[in-house]
Amino acid sequence: MALRLSPRLKILLIPALFLTVILIIVLSQYHYQIRNFISYGTRPLWDKADGPSHIIPHFYAEGMMLDTHACKLHGWQPREDLENAKVLDAVLMSSELDLLEIRLNELNPLVDRFFILESNATFTGLPKETYFANNRDRFSQFEKKISYRFVPGYALTDEQTAWKVEANTRTAMTQFLRSYMTEFPPHTQSIVIMSDIDEIPSLPTLKLLKYCDFGYSLHLQLRNYLYSFEWFVGMTSWRASVQLWDQGSFYSHRKSTDFALADAGWHCSYCFRTLGEYITKMTGFSHADRIGGNMKLLDPRRIQDIVCKGTDIFGMLPEAYRYADLLNQMSLEPVTSGMYLPRFLLDNADRFKFLLPGGCKREVIETQS
Repeated sequence: MALRLSPRLKILLIPALFLTVILIIVLSQYHYQIRNFISYGTRPLWDKADGPSHIIPHFYAEGMMLDTHACKLHGWQPREDLENAKVLDAVLMSSELDLLEIRLNELNPLVDRFFILESNATFTGLPKETYFANNRDRFSQFEKKISYRFVPGYALTDEQTAWKVEANTRTAMTQFLRSYMTEFPPHTQSIVIMSDIDEIPSLPTLKLLKYCDFGYSLHLQLRNYLYSFEWFVGMTSWRASVQLWDQGSFYSHRKSTDFALADAGWHCSYCFRTLGEYITKMTGFSHADRIGGNMKLLDPRRIQDIVCKGTDIFGMLPEAYRYADLLNQMSLEPVTSGMYLPRFLLDNADRFKFLLPGGCKREVIETQS
């Protein structure tokens, strides 16, 4: 016997089916954002910050001498064998040529060797340009200090993840550093900066850490910026670290100690010159699953609008552990101060105006794949 529906039930059923289809489509396209809203929106209730809990006050004034008093201010002693202390900077290269140039100029007076490791594929297995190798002449003034290594990329299988590729790449940097350490005399103290290219320690910070014995490992609390130095997020960046290298050391971007030096530099996340670079990062780094099939997130016009508004590029809530921080980061106010920025950036403001307050417009140049 066939089931017969009353006219009234049919009228109610049709909108219900329509709404169900719409809900399925929305959930399929925005499932990551919906899960983020639920998770990050309640995070202050069930989670706490996983970074260092002991922040060491940072004391610095222009012209300040590095002496016993400076070390004592920070709770340290002067390094005993300063002449045999080497400062090494190690980074994984993606596409950030501008930030790399700012970084090398900021750190060059103190760094003895720059280690740059690069692949021709992203962490998600997508082919990409070898940006450093193809633009090496741009950094010719640092050539004598640069050690470069190429690591072939590959497409991911179903069993592989971007996180695993990133871990393997950091292991490759560990091997790179270890191979170089054999060239130093046994008594050499190698102070290694472990940070992403966009996590730039300040030169005064490195001078302090070379002169003073800070111990085995120390994280660097950095001023965290988004898209440029116009959008200040807060003192929320801590993963960059400086470590005294030994036989058991490895190149890491994780917590290695519970201590961090306050206000030690700058983290300029998503600080790209071109709109194409934003798309490359969004699809190529370990958090690429945030796109969740919603290709509208990659619309260059949308990205340009986001960069000028200072809102989240994935349409997600900020990762905050207090509701005060969550609300603050959801409505960033543009910074009008250009104080305490990298010197090379300000000396070349015309070239890097996209990184300064008021310079949010980006170039419409596609990245090479």
